[in-house]
Amino acid sequence: MKSIPQILSIIARDTSPPLYNITEHIWFQLFGSSEIAIRSLSFLYFLIAIFFVYKIGVYLWDRRTGAIAALLSFLNPFFFSYAFEGRMYSILAAGAASSMYFFLKRNWVGYVIATVAMLYSHHFSIFILFVQGLWFLKEFFFGERKVAISILKSFIAIGVLYSPWLIPLYNQTRMVGGGFWLGTPTLSDLGNLIKDYLAEGIKHPLSKLAFYAVVCSLVLRNWLKGKEKTAFLLAWFLLPIAATWLVSQKFQSIFFNRYLLYTIPAAMLILASQRRKFSIITLVSVIFLFVVIDVFYFTHPIKRPFRQLASYVKETRQEGDFIINWYSNGTHHIWETKYYQIPGPIYVSGEGELPFFVGTALMEESDIITKLPEGIGRVGIVTSGPVEEIVLPGYTKEEEASFGSLKFVWVQKDKRTR
Repeated sequence: MKSIPQILSIIARDTSPPLYNITEHIWFQLFGSSEIAIRSLSFLYFLIAIFFVYKIGVYLWDRRTGAIAALLSFLNPFFFSYAFEGRMYSILAAGAASSMYFFLKRNWVGYVIATVAMLYSHHFSIFILFVQGLWFLKEFFFGERKVAISILKSFIAIGVLYSPWLIPLYNQTRMVGGGFWLGTPTLSDLGNLIKDYLAEGIKHPLSKLAFYAVVCSLVLRNWLKGKEKTAFLLAWFLLPIAATWLVSQKFQSIFFNRYLLYTIPAAMLILASQRRKFSIITLVSVIFLFVVIDVFYFTHPIKRPFRQLASYVKETRQEGDFIINWYSNGTHHIWETKYYQIPGPIYVSGEGELPFFVGTALMEESDIITKLPEGIGRVGIVTSGPVEEIVLPGYTKEEEASFGSLKFVWVQKDKRTR
């Protein structure tokens, strides 16, 4: 909602690049900031990603392969669930898919533009450059030297265009290196992420069956044809995942499933390509199961019911009441309460300074308080943690309401302390 210069200043102190926020700012000017508007922007980027998956499939194989790969990517449960999330993951996927398409097509102007946009969308897109760097080495030593020189020139152009963000990137990297909320991933975490990306990204009774159908389709695939194309897609799918997992073993953990979702189209392209005649049954089964899972997800959203909570607060609020967000184990809901027009600062008495990864760069000074203002008789508290941990000296619980995992508690100041 702020101006573009303010957005740049704030995001530079946070942990992500600014392109999504800038485009969302422009989108808000055109279409407002309703939930539909916010999610529509993400869905638009999602459709752009699907379009480039189709174009890659057509370029590497044929239109039918492109259409099947695009359909599988669109329906992939994990990919689909982030198609509507009001954050930068869809624009990251769109940037990665378009970068890969122009890289394969050797359209170097398009490649530079798409890749720079990708890098300004999310830091984890850097791993796409690792994959493309491998192909640069292949072309330089074993392929066409002229193509390798063109790739190198493109890399230089990308570096120059990205250079304005190098200092914020360095500062953001230092912040994450100083401590983050993710734990060191295990081999089980690695396996679960791959399963989520292939079929199990939305938890549903049919998720396991969908995964087995994907595995059957991959087993039946003709792996002996088009080995170079397959190798490129496998590198796109597996190298970013493996790299972040390995980095997380020795350094600060950065391994998190949604940060790498841009690798999913590569897996779907592999799944759709080099089909054998008898594998059509398993592919149709995959598509059918994906549809069932996605429809269930779309009609049974897991979004927390903040709208209902906000309605309750507005109905029960009295003049002079004060609302706070309770900080619980790294969780708060200040953004949601602002959005639904029941704003309240985060109460952090006894917590010390909040860690950067809870969004402190985005907060204003009034968004955090360490003590309640004088003369407050009744306080409303928003939390998704245990109600038992809420302790305000001198206040007694008056009323409690639950909305799924959300809770709202009214507490009244004791008469003897007034």
